[in-house]
Amino acid sequence: MRWWSSLAATAREGLSVQRAFAAPSAIVRAVLAVLLATVLGLLLDDPVAGAMAGVGAFICGIGTLLSPLRHRAVNGTGMAVAFSAMAVLGALVHGTTWLFLLVLAVAAFTAGMWRALGVAPGIRACLTVIGLMITADLAPDTHTGLAMAGWIAVGSGLTALTQFLPPYGARLAAQRRALGTLYRALADEAAAASGASAAPGGTAPFTAARQALDLLPQFSRPAAAALFGLLGEAERLRRALHTVRLTAPVAAGDRQALHAAAQVLREISRTVASGREHRAPDHVHSLLASWAASAPGRGPRDLTTRLDLAAQLAGRATDDHLGDALEPHNEVPGLYSDTLSVTRTVRRVRAQLHPRSPIFRHAVRLAFGVVIGEVVGRTIGGWGGLGIAAHGFWVALTTMLVLFPEYGHTLARASGRAIGAVLGGVLAWLLAMPHWSPGGLAALTVILAAASFVTLRTGQLMLNLWLTTWIVFLIHHIGGLPGPTAWSRSADTVVGAALAVFIFLLWPTWSTHRVPGLLAEWLRVQDRLLPLLLTGYADVDTADLTVLDALRSRSRDLRERLTAAAHQAPDEPAEHHRPWSDEQLEQISTQVNRLAGCVTLLREHLPRTADDVVPELTELADPVHEHLSALARAAAGAETVVPGALRSVFDSCVTRTGLPAAYRGDGSPEGSPDVSPDVSADGPDGPPAGRAVALCAATVDAVEALTVTIAARHHHHRHAAPRRTEHRHRHRHRHRRR
Repeated sequence: MRWWSSLAATAREGLSVQRAFAAPSAIVRAVLAVLLATVLGLLLDDPVAGAMAGVGAFICGIGTLLSPLRHRAVNGTGMAVAFSAMAVLGALVHGTTWLFLLVLAVAAFTAGMWRALGVAPGIRACLTVIGLMITADLAPDTHTGLAMAGWIAVGSGLTALTQFLPPYGARLAAQRRALGTLYRALADEAAAASGASAAPGGTAPFTAARQALDLLPQFSRPAAAALFGLLGEAERLRRALHTVRLTAPVAAGDRQALHAAAQVLREISRTVASGREHRAPDHVHSLLASWAASAPGRGPRDLTTRLDLAAQLAGRATDDHLGDALEPHNEVPGLYSDTLSVTRTVRRVRAQLHPRSPIFRHAVRLAFGVVIGEVVGRTIGGWGGLGIAAHGFWVALTTMLVLFPEYGHTLARASGRAIGAVLGGVLAWLLAMPHWSPGGLAALTVILAAASFVTLRTGQLMLNLWLTTWIVFLIHHIGGLPGPTAWSRSADTVVGAALAVFIFLLWPTWSTHRVPGLLAEWLRVQDRLLPLLLTGYADVDTADLTVLDALRSRSRDLRERLTAAAHQAPDEPAEHHRPWSDEQLEQISTQVNRLAGCVTLLREHLPRTADDVVPELTELADPVHEHLSALARAAAGAETVVPGALRSVFDSCVTRTGLPAAYRGDGSPEGSPDVSPDVSADGPDGPPAGRAVALCAATVDAVEALTVTIAARHHHHRHAAPRRTEHRHRHRHRHRRR
């Protein structure tokens, strides 16, 4: 039953039509390149030249519309060079089938590994492989294949040239978009703040902004100093927001001020993204200033100060001031990094070269799938005269573009692409019935290409409807093939999509199976990080900040992968293998984010003066280490944990050392050991010792909440397996297989 519900859910997702479009100017440039290629073919009266130039312009045009992280001219030129080079390679290996299949497998594997850089780079890499398949399959001989590759290069070059046309927009557009998205996410987080129970949002916007800035070459970084500064301020703003959240309860005035902060953050987002300064109304800034002056504690003052500095940096990031140097006291993290962007890219790809990596498994699946798709397509032949005999690139192409690292995306793309191709085949068949002049046929191919560009981001259904119609008319343009050719394109697409699904299910990467391992790995990082933070409160400058920040960076990466896997797991038909229910997976994501926020604040409030030192907290380092170690093993299924044990140790520690009195700020040693910030008027902004204890209390509460959810795994399995020892042995065996 789970299989049917999963298939129905992914099929609905594949058939959905989204209202997402590329920038109009980018679409116009891509259409213009296809139009120029088509006109060139008409002027030369050479259908092959026009068709191949149109293919080069079309495929490279798609590459320019896929969320570029570099300048559009760099992106378009890179696509043109890579696609043309692959077309030349396909012509050279055309005559030897085994060599072509070997080269195809290597190219597909490389494209799959390129997915480590993101979804858009991975799809672009797959698009370049299409050039290899086109000339290797369609060229009758090497000489003709090289001529086809030459015309493909001409069309690709036209796409690259159109990227230099106006409007030019703001400099560093990709980096601006990423930072604008990040500040919008911060604005949403500020607006949604409702008290101590609120957890910080996901790390994806931070990672995207960091990666976008990381791609900048060394000579461009000084001009982007303000953008790097905004990334650093975003980290500090998030910590300030979380500090304010921990001041419980959040009063009505605090909520009003947080909404004002959200408005300022949105204006910063608009300024950064557009390159033109936008400013919130004066009364908003007045409200924030009044709040910072009257509200108790350091949190409101820190947040207001950070907002002012971020607004100043956003103003410096406008086009008029982008090249200005920052003041010497402004610290810009990562600006003068010695590591080349190429080296960082190689490291990211190389880090995925191991069998447990879903990217590596995806690359292997892609290599096998494309080769098998090519063989199946050639075996099918021309569908009894309805298609093009002795080629299989359309089956292989579909298999390559449907296969994704995740089950839900693969199934959704398969259904959307197959149904869209069938509908496109019907439309192409109807449009092929009348007689078309060469000029009319060329005009219609340009219109269909434009429709494909417009619907590129709306979903696989709409995209493939127009794409199939376009490719059929392009084939007509080459050799005047009969109208039923449309059906062979649709049939090839259905076969390729089914083959992609079969290959994925034959060697799957279930997010369901990855969640326990990722959670355990993340907890092992916390097992190292939290004791270091607690011992860092023993004295000023005791903590090794370099080690702490390296562990936090590792924690952030694992948390993002864990959140993504937990989000994808409910789509999978593997509920009987799932240690936690859908609701529990959502709880785990929320609790992990909350614990990460507490760890961030512990790092933020490490002692800077002798008054901030709280040496009593070092007693908690060993109990926290033992509990997190056991919790990591429990997440992996190796043992059980008892909720409440860490809280009991914490209460005992703070009562014995007299820390609750410091926390209450009343000088009294008596009182309840319950020092949760939820019940304190002082919160984390009270006396230094009280603030530290409040943060530790929030951290312990977050660990205990996560412990309860992880422990539910074992209750579930004890229901399913009465014989506890036999079940534990089977569960450990399953964990080892993962």
